[in-house]
Amino acid sequence: MTDHTQNPSPHLSNAEGDVSAYGFDTQELKMLALCRRLFEAMSGQDQQVWAAAYRLAGQQYGDGGAERILGYTIDVIEAMRALRSSPFIYGRDGCACCRNKLTQEERLLIASFHNMRRGKRSRAYVQAMLLVEGRDPARLLVALEMLDFALFEGREAG
Repeated sequence: MTDHTQNPSPHLSNAEGDVSAYGFDTQELKMLALCRRLFEAMSGQDQQVWAAAYRLAGQQYGDGGAERILGYTIDVIEAMRALRSSPFIYGRDGCACCRNKLTQEERLLIASFHNMRRGKRSRAYVQAMLLVEGRDPARLLVALEMLDFALFEGREAG
């Protein structure tokens, strides 16, 4: 397991605090872990990171739902990335000192999903708009809603 406590990484530069302080549920924490793997995969050329992301999705959602949920999660990331002009700062799920910390960007993304899932659309909208730096977050909100629907279908089928 990667650990850089002796040599802090720049991706912790805007860590807001401990992830447990925000009240996210299991589904939201699974999404955070999967997003972190996907961010890492999208930022590099290492095919092993993509394989690790796929394995994580399989562990979290079963082999039958992994590919579908992975696709919807990538849609969320791509929608967010298309709307942002600044880099998205993320923690590494495989890092012992980052895993339990949450960056500002991660908090806004997961909080948008959290509120969308609970029918708090106004709160989800505000957090998504902050995440996409004042742009219209409709594309991101639709992607989050589709991911939630896919997760709901998976729970119903299981």
